[in-house]
Amino acid sequence: MYDNKFQLVIQNLINTIISLFRWVILTRIFKKTHKIEHTLEKCIVMGNGPSLTTSLANCESVLKSYDLVAVNFMGLSSEYLLYKPGVYILCDPAFWFKAGDDEIRAKVKRLFETIANKTDWDLQMYFPYQAAKSKEVREIRSLNNNIKLHFYNKTKFEGYVFLNRWVYKKQWGMPRAQNVLIAALMLAIFSNYKEIYLLGAENNFFKDLWVDEKNNLRYNFYHFYKEKTTETDSVIINKGYKLYHQLASFYFAFKSYVDVEMYAKKRGVKIYNSTPDSYIDAFDRKPIQ
Repeated sequence: MYDNKFQLVIQNLINTIISLFRWVILTRIFKKTHKIEHTLEKCIVMGNGPSLTTSLANCESVLKSYDLVAVNFMGLSSEYLLYKPGVYILCDPAFWFKAGDDEIRAKVKRLFETIANKTDWDLQMYFPYQAAKSKEVREIRSLNNNIKLHFYNKTKFEGYVFLNRWVYKKQWGMPRAQNVLIAALMLAIFSNYKEIYLLGAENNFFKDLWVDEKNNLRYNFYHFYKEKTTETDSVIINKGYKLYHQLASFYFAFKSYVDVEMYAKKRGVKIYNSTPDSYIDAFDRKPIQ
């Protein structure tokens, strides 16, 4: 028992030291993150899971009581123009570092063009500070005056809880943003929403992960804007990527959800998972009402 406590103290110390180095290098401490402008106290973070279309349709009559937060490639869907979310959050470096294959880069370009050309309502768009120098990102604002561009600190900060909370409150960092939902939740907490609801957040990746006969780790994607891929056009996650790498990624994502929930409770914010058949077990379940 004492050995476990000692190991925990040492691990927290190591994580804190590493986080402080990372914080010094990556965090823009002299640039204040702009809080999401809102008059409502509740928001819906819309993940890209397959249930999103049905979930939004089922609660369409009450959506005006919630701010809508879009993520990832929602801008390419018909739902983007139908529901007109007021906030858009991106997190993955592929959106500004031109990472990934030609198909991904073309899709990102199409996303930015669509948002710039078709957004005829006020939109607050958030990128990590690492994207601030991207010409493509800056052009979004210059092409459309309806879009306000903001940047946030994605810096992973782990270690002693009291120090984590101080850093999170300043928006100088956040739990490991293994996916964009974690970043979106932390920005919503930072912006003083009282209630946050998750839709389209199945996170049931395990069911669609498999290994082919050449030992390639593959994944069949489920998105609300695209039908499930077939076995022949499933995605190879990364050449040389092994199953344990992906399982570790899942571990960090689900652990971050727990860290987000602990911080939200400290701030008096309620996060509800309103996604049917979701694997996320960190938040209370509650339908949109």
